[in-house]
Amino acid sequence: MKRTIAILSFIFCFAVYANAQDWSTDVYRYGEEYPGYVIEEDGTKKEGFITYNNRYTMQNEVVFYGEKGNKKTKEKYKTADLKEYKVADKVYHCISYSGGLLKKPVRANLLIKEGCINQYVWYNRADNYLVMQQGENETDEEFNKRKYPPVWVINIAGTNEPKSIDQFGLKFKSKMAEFVAANPELAKKIEEGEKGYGMLAFEKIIDEYNAQCKE
Repeated sequence: MKRTIAILSFIFCFAVYANAQDWSTDVYRYGEEYPGYVIEEDGTKKEGFITYNNRYTMQNEVVFYGEKGNKKTKEKYKTADLKEYKVADKVYHCISYSGGLLKKPVRANLLIKEGCINQYVWYNRADNYLVMQQGENETDEEFNKRKYPPVWVINIAGTNEPKSIDQFGLKFKSKMAEFVAANPELAKKIEEGEKGYGMLAFEKIIDEYNAQCKE
């Protein structure tokens, strides 16, 4: 029972962290074009403008304009055909995570913290998202968090083996130690259960790894 509570607390902590992303339309509005860039699979970078859309759609397709409002410069990309792109204040990396599908197709994940271990948010769609209704006292943001529940994803920079946080819920010590194996000292602290390096110290572990990998 205690372990179950710990796992739920662990997932809840990171759900709160992932939810901190700003998707309000006070500054950026859906359907409008904002400065950005795309980096294609071959490394070609194109500066231009990208149509801003809801958090789920932005993960799956990119509508790019070389010149704002000029349809002759319009290009549509599947995110599987890109390495990276940016629209407004949001940067996406295209990695093999799309909600835990077994085939692991490449999709865009929103970068929330960059480092030797990159941290992302992936937005799922609720099972009943098509029929969901906004509550009377529910804000647009609260409603969209229910409609598109977030998942926190981590990936070691330069690799394409992303992991969602729920994958560390069971056998945390061995799985996390393996994930940070490039830092043997840190891995040992985790595997031996040193105080302050348990499941609920997930963010601290990532921060320590990122700080030491650049030394």
